[in-house]
Amino acid sequence: MIRHNPVPNAMKPSDTDIDLYARALALSTAPRQTPAHQQILNGLYWCGLLAVFGWFAAMTFDREPPVRQVLREVVNPGKKVRIGERLLVHGIRDRKRQCEVTRRWWLVDGAGRRLDYEAERFDAYGDLGREEETIGPTIPLDAMPGKGVLRGVVAYDCNPLQRALGWSIISMLQPLEFEILPKAAP
Repeated sequence: MIRHNPVPNAMKPSDTDIDLYARALALSTAPRQTPAHQQILNGLYWCGLLAVFGWFAAMTFDREPPVRQVLREVVNPGKKVRIGERLLVHGIRDRKRQCEVTRRWWLVDGAGRRLDYEAERFDAYGDLGREEETIGPTIPLDAMPGKGVLRGVVAYDCNPLQRALGWSIISMLQPLEFEILPKAAP
């Protein structure tokens, strides 16, 4: 059996207490009464915060290479180059946007050894569209004659997040085969 004790008279709410509780309940569920300028500032704050997070997300998802290679070929006569001479690579590409570029080349010589070149860093700024150039490394003096293969990789840094974190867009270049000839007699 449950025994119920009645509420003592001193603890029973009066009419003024009931009015006070009713007013507090009405204020807690009523629409906010903030000034218009405060609502505008709050809206600008949240829009700015959303824009910053959107910009950060756009930089994170930006992984499309800014350059499309159309043509890459060795233009030395007969695709042959002597040790100590320059390998000429003619390239045509379409550039869709401007980025900072790091290009790294390496050569596999006639003995199958890998010979690395220093990384080249440069800014690819200027007019967008089709570009054409003839570039290439010099065949090192310690390269072995025979079939050579030039391989390369290009890293594009197109936004501040990629620059800050080293999170570059990487593009492998097609390997180019050529013939390494012995150094010319003096």
